[in-house]
Amino acid sequence: MLAQGPPKVVRPPRPSMSADAAEIAVKQAAEQLTIIKKICERDVDVLRHLRTADDALTDPMQPTNAVQKAYEEVDAAKSLNPEFLVYQGVIRAEREVEGARRSPMTADFGHLRSVLRTEALGPASRVAVRDALRLQDEALAWLKVQQLIADHLRAIAEISNQTLRASEQ
Repeated sequence: MLAQGPPKVVRPPRPSMSADAAEIAVKQAAEQLTIIKKICERDVDVLRHLRTADDALTDPMQPTNAVQKAYEEVDAAKSLNPEFLVYQGVIRAEREVEGARRSPMTADFGHLRSVLRTEALGPASRVAVRDALRLQDEALAWLKVQQLIADHLRAIAEISNQTLRASEQ
């Protein structure tokens, strides 16, 4: 018979290896969240400027001031560089308001508000809602991950306790 050496001990993988991978995933998610937060803040700012422009157009008693304020707010929304479809609508609204700036006394405020609402405010609002819904979905996904982590920790604790009890006997 051949002499056999000591039996090979198969060790389980380092527990921190999977924890390290999870930590990296969480850090990447945090970086992504920072990007998403900036996008959401921009979209909300665009929406705020467009709503302020719409509010400015509710005062036909001072048409020059109202049209000027609306123009400045639409321009501010445009300068935030919103997503493409919102940007297109903002440009359309800007053109209408810019045309009204040439002769504010004869401006059709109803038409200006209609264009602003349908072309710019509507799409900007839909984008903000879409952002919020995506974040809610993300929150639900992270709650599921949290439950999986809790289950995993429970399983690790049980295995550890069983192993320690067995070693004490």
